[in-house]
This record gives sequence, structure tokens and C-alpha cells, in this order.
Amino acid sequence: MVRYQNGFARGRMLLAVPPTVVFDLDGTLVDTVPDIAAALDSALQRYPSCVTSPRDAAAMMGDGLGTFFWRALVAKRLRIPAEEATEALQHFLAAYARAPATLSRLYPGIRLLLEEIRGYGARTAVCTNKVEPIALRILDQLDILGLFDAVVGYRDDRPKKPDPIPLLDAIEQAGGSRERALMIGDSQPDSGAAAAARVPVILVSYGYCPIPVHTLPADRHVDDALALRGEVLHFIGANTNGHPSAAFRRARS
Repeated sequence: MVRYQNGFARGRMLLAVPPTVVFDLDGTLVDTVPDIAAALDSALQRYPSCVTSPRDAAAMMGDGLGTFFWRALVAKRLRIPAEEATEALQHFLAAYARAPATLSRLYPGIRLLLEEIRGYGARTAVCTNKVEPIALRILDQLDILGLFDAVVGYRDDRPKKPDPIPLLDAIEQAGGSRERALMIGDSQPDSGAAAAARVPVILVSYGYCPIPVHTLPADRHVDDALALRGEVLHFIGANTNGHPSAAFRRARS
């Protein structure tokens, strides 16, 4: 197990603060690509463009919906006049906002992991570059909003990851402290935000990172929810002897 510098032995004051586990949303908790790809295809239906596959969409993720859209135009080699492109972008954003969780699904084992973390008394939060109201709607429609103490998404008055501010905001709003917090994500913004905030980070390989995730700096890289569970429970100090419950094994299969 990796040795997290989480402040467990830094005095009674820190020990009185529960550990906080902060999750990225897209590619970490939820496979959101199918709905994003569907909204993009809806916005571009008047142009000669092929259907956007989940794999192609995943390669363009990581920096918000606006950047995703412009990357898609380049990838599809669509030469659209600026005015029409701006209109198509607004169509895309509106289409996605109307149906952000129709096709999206939680990754296997995530719900039980969240329930288990909270069962041990840890705080949980979401820190995402997705527009905050849409992030809240996705979590609500997937019936996991109640499993988080805070949800911090993109707003006009808040920068995006890799700036550390949204991560620090999420920790604070969850009632935690930076010294006893852990970030879990799938790409460069998560790794960068954690480094800037001086918070340990676990990166999952099943998400949307456009480069091999193991090449990014992290305290730990994991390939599935079972490995993630072991690292998170180690971080929060849970005594499980490393053995997942039968329910957890079934959920990830």
C-alpha cells in the first residue's frame, strides 16, 4: 500500500477531523460519454458528420464541454462558419443539459464503495469541471447525490481543475481538511489539482485520460473499483483485512 501523507499523526486536532475522499465525476464515478456523444450528434445533425462513438468521445474529454465541442469539430474535420459553430455549440450544451443522464451509468462497484466509505465515518465530495447544475442533476438521477457531503462543479466565479481552488472548496464544503483529504480522478486536471493543493491522489485507468494514465504523477494508479477500494479504505484507516464484501465482489463483476 502506498504511504499517504494525510496527517493522521499530526496531533489530536487533525485526528478529530474525519478523512475526506473527493471524487472526480466523468470517467471516475460515472461513464458519462454516451450522453455527451448523443448531444454532440444532435447538434451536428445538419452537417456531414459520422456518428460519434463512445471511444472517440472519451478521447476528447477532460477540459469541460466547450473544449470537448471544439475538439470534436477538429477531429471530424468540419469547417463550419464561426457564427454557425457558435450556434451549434449552444445547441450541444442545451441538448446535453436536457438529458445528461439518460445513457450514463455508474462504474461497477462505485455505489457500494461510496456507501462503505461513509459507513466508516469519512466525508465524501465531488470535484468536477462539469457545470455544477448538470453535475448535480447527474448525481441525482443516478441516485447517489445523497452519498456526498459536497458537490463542487464549474461556475463562472470558480476556476477549473488543475487549479487547486475547486478541490480545496470541495474539501472545505464537505467539512474536511486538506491534511486529511484524498483526491480520486482519471486525468491530468485531477493530478494537477491534487499536486497544487498538496493532497494525495489516486488515478484510475478506466476513465477518459487521452494519454496512458500511468504516465501521470500520482500516489497510486489503480485499474478497477476493487483496487480502488483497497487504497481508499487504507487511507481512511478502515480495518477490513483487505477482504471485500460479497456484495462488493458481485457489484464489480
